[in-house]
Amino acid sequence: MSTNPIEPPVVTLRPREERRLRNGHLWVFSNEIARLDGDAEPGALVAVRAASGTHLGVGIFNPSSLIAVRLTSRSATPLGIEWFRERLASALRLRQMLFPDSDTYRLVHSESDGIPGVIVDRFDGVASVQIAALGMDQRREFLFDALMEIDGIVGVVERNDHALRGLEGLPERIGCVRGVADIQTIEDGVLRYQVDPLGGQKTGFFLDQRENRVAMRRFMRQGRVLDLFCNEGGFALHARHAGASEVIAIDSSATAIRAAEANEKLNGLDGIEWRVGDVFDELRERAARSESFDVVIVDPPPFARSKKHVAAARKRYVELFTRALEVTAHGGIVFFATCSHHVGRETFLEILRESFIRSHRTGAILEERGASADHPVHPAMVESSYLHGAILRV
Repeated sequence: MSTNPIEPPVVTLRPREERRLRNGHLWVFSNEIARLDGDAEPGALVAVRAASGTHLGVGIFNPSSLIAVRLTSRSATPLGIEWFRERLASALRLRQMLFPDSDTYRLVHSESDGIPGVIVDRFDGVASVQIAALGMDQRREFLFDALMEIDGIVGVVERNDHALRGLEGLPERIGCVRGVADIQTIEDGVLRYQVDPLGGQKTGFFLDQRENRVAMRRFMRQGRVLDLFCNEGGFALHARHAGASEVIAIDSSATAIRAAEANEKLNGLDGIEWRVGDVFDELRERAARSESFDVVIVDPPPFARSKKHVAAARKRYVELFTRALEVTAHGGIVFFATCSHHVGRETFLEILRESFIRSHRTGAILEERGASADHPVHPAMVESSYLHGAILRV
């Protein structure tokens, strides 16, 4: 397949379907297309036009996906290695501005950084890649080569084992595709962590809560802290390091708990109670014993994997947060977050309101929080804002 079509095939939209694109959105859904003129192979560049014939942009085409076109530019720019170099250079400048003393960050956040369907997390010398768009997957070798040209990167891994690839008809792949991908020791500005680029969750480590962990330190300088869905220990480690007298951290994954224990030792800390267990069961049992905590961290995995799961996920989030409030001391602090792409801010706030009512508690939002700044939000695409969080006083 050529990466430099002179006159790309043309996708023409149905009448009045161009408004979202004119407002800056970058996706064309399959039910918005009136016709395709020309022979467009899956993954090829196509031009997008309004029903009136007005040119709207150029993007990668996948006739088998609900997202039929992902716009890449205004004109038919070849998506070769130079295109990836330019996009990566722009993304890198932002991260170096945000974290001048760190080589650990989300380097590419999909459409927000101009590379649709691509996530790249950098863990010091290793770049971990997830691709959720057919057209980008077909050009992944250009991406891998361009990443290896970045100063300090010695290895590239692909963590293409996520459900979104199935929506694009793509197979799962995990492996080191360039250089070496040893376990990395990274820093978040305060603490250190060991990251296995091939074995950790998602791309290897959850970078999106980086700034939220630091923001919570001011509330965790003393008292009892309960960290739910602790994963590899980020919030719990910050709590202990900040001065909390007692820290209990719970996760259902024994592998994650072992990694958390290793991170505790790496930072010269001790005294954290790490528990493998079901968070809902633990909360019920602790409420029955009338336990209370000064700070409760609630950072669950996504409960809504698609729009059809939102209603069920909402009920589960309400149950979870209600139970968390039941073990929060009077005057205590709760950090609650959702990372489901299909749970927006309004739904998140509704979950908070209903949970307070059900728990017979009152409280106030001190701060609304989102993902760290290296996860930029595209102003026209709410889809790029997936993490909603709040710090609350109860």
